[in-house]
This record gives sequence, C-alpha cells and structure tokens, in this order.
Amino acid sequence: MQSNASTLPITDCPSYTPICTIGICIQGNAKIRMDSQEYTIHPHDVFVFMPGLLVSVIETSPHFTTNYFTLSNTFFYDVIKTIRSFSPQFFSYMKSRFLYPLPEQEMQYFMNYYTLLKSRIKLPKSFSREAIIALLRIIFLDLYNDFENYINHRNNTSTTRKEDLTHRFYTLMMDNYREHKEVIFYADKLHVSSKYLSEVVKETSGKSPKDWIIDYSLLEIKELLKNSSLNIQEITIRTKFLNQSALGRFFKRHTNMSPSEYRESTY
Repeated sequence: MQSNASTLPITDCPSYTPICTIGICIQGNAKIRMDSQEYTIHPHDVFVFMPGLLVSVIETSPHFTTNYFTLSNTFFYDVIKTIRSFSPQFFSYMKSRFLYPLPEQEMQYFMNYYTLLKSRIKLPKSFSREAIIALLRIIFLDLYNDFENYINHRNNTSTTRKEDLTHRFYTLMMDNYREHKEVIFYADKLHVSSKYLSEVVKETSGKSPKDWIIDYSLLEIKELLKNSSLNIQEITIRTKFLNQSALGRFFKRHTNMSPSEYRESTY
C-alpha cells in the first residue's frame, strides 16, 4: 500500500497492468492514456486499474498525491470469486469505466476503508487474509452499486445495444487478440456478421475492429521490443505469432520498420 504517493504504479510507456490497482487522488491531477483515449484523474477520483488494461502516464501536476494499493492476481481473483453471482457485464464495465468521482462524504468512506485495510495488513493475526478479502469485497460492492445505477439509467435503445456489442467485442478482443486477428472470429462469437460488427464498432468507438486488433498487437510488440532482455524469438512466443518471419511481416506492414529497426530506434 502506498500513502501520499506522488506517482501512479504505471509508466510513461504504454504497458499492460499486470495486477489490480485501486486508489484515490488526494490532490493535484494526472493525465493518463488508456488505449487511444486520454483521461484526467482529479481530486476525489477513485481509480481502479483492472489487470490487462493498456495504460500510460502522460503527465502529473507538481502536487499530485494519491493513496493506492495493489492486489496480486491470486488475491484479486479470490475477491472476485466471492461476488461471481453478479452480472458478468460488471467486470467489463470496470475495465472501461475505471474512474469514479466521489463527493466528500463518500471519499471519507473510501479513506476509512483504506486506513482499515492498511491496519489489518500490518497485524499478524489469524484469519487476516479472510478479513482483508471481506473489506475488499465491500469496496467492490460499492463499485457494483455504481454499475447498477448505470444499468438502471440506460434506455433500451438501438444506440445502447450498439454500445453493448462494442463493449462485448472489446472484452473478447482483450482475451483473444494474440491468437485471433481476424474479425470473423469475433463476429462468430458475438453471433453477428463481420460487416455489422465492423460498422457498429467503427460508429461507437471511432475505429474498426481490425484497427483495434492491430493497434493492440502493435502496442504490445513495441513494449516488448523496448525490453532489451527479450530476444525476437521470445517476443514471438509471447505474442503467439507462428514464427519470427510472421511477426516481422506483420510489424513491418503496419510500421514500415522491422522489429530490429524499431528496437534500435528506441535506444
């Protein structure tokens, strides 16, 4: 747990969040990028970075201060399992709506949770893990209440259905873009035609499904290429290309550079 931190647990290079991070902005602000969109974290904003989000810090103000804690994936899924009877859309919702502005009173509630969690972590008592999971469950239940309010205020319109389809595509893509780069795979899974999926995603997000898949793939490859400890073969395995040649062709087609040329340009 980090108190009065002046930085966020993410870097200025686009990278995937390996674990869950939950925190609150105390003062100042931070500008971040998630995918291709920019967001600003303001005072009293709770932020929840779910595992697998592609984020980077653009800038922070001089007096930016935040309290946050991170959850290992094991711990995170232990908490999630306690609320698995909820709508599966809840977790997709949290991946796309990670900022929660709070009024003063609710901010104090969150700070109370944070202080209590911090004290429980320091106490070497029996059932400490169970107590911490119970506290975290309360936080996630509050987030779920926000999700329910969102659902209740939506109208069952064509626009809403299109947004839902785009949301489901995005969630499916996050889990499958390494192995499946063809739009037909996602269209089949979502029980719509490729043409309709492309039209809807383009209309609601500004980018086609194909562009989203390519952009996510390129961002991951570029991030891995910046890690000098990984050779091209290891990157090929991680990104699940058939071989180095396939990776090289894909990368050069969309960047006009070979992976090696890109790596050299970053040093």
